[in-house]
Amino acid sequence: MKSLILSFFFATILFANNLQNINSFEASFKQSIINSSNKEILYTGKIYIKKPLQIVWQYNEPTQKFVYIKNNNVTIIEPELEQVIISKLDKEFNILELLNTSTKISSSEYLATFNNTQYTLTVINDILQSISYKDNIDNNILISFSKIDQNKPILDNIFEFKIPTDYDIIRK
Repeated sequence: MKSLILSFFFATILFANNLQNINSFEASFKQSIINSSNKEILYTGKIYIKKPLQIVWQYNEPTQKFVYIKNNNVTIIEPELEQVIISKLDKEFNILELLNTSTKISSSEYLATFNNTQYTLTVINDILQSISYKDNIDNNILISFSKIDQNKPILDNIFEFKIPTDYDIIRK
């Protein structure tokens, strides 16, 4: 779960370095998780990001899930399980510091480090293409973006959610 939440925030790396002028980001994504036995789980969906720090991950496959991030609050809505998980991010986590310390290592790659995990970001023509890293249980994770729109207006209602009254609410 922690690995999943961390991956959400690294999509915001597009606001770093020479990408500071990006105010919004919308894309389809594929998230591949390959474990040490070379078994792959593939997730697909859509992501919306809007400054200062609003993110929505809409997972479509293999199961539907919605992840809403605003400032330091995370709400995960899982319709199949009829549950909602509400939590706060680690208080020590400072996304701005992370973004300002990412390093360009080639014409299209940046490195960023958070909690002893190194993230490789592929950026082509100032557009974030992918994020890859190895999580704390040695899974290789690759998040690839397609159908990318930057600085296109995103309506605020995309970032609003309603919790169905019959869902279980888990607070962490």
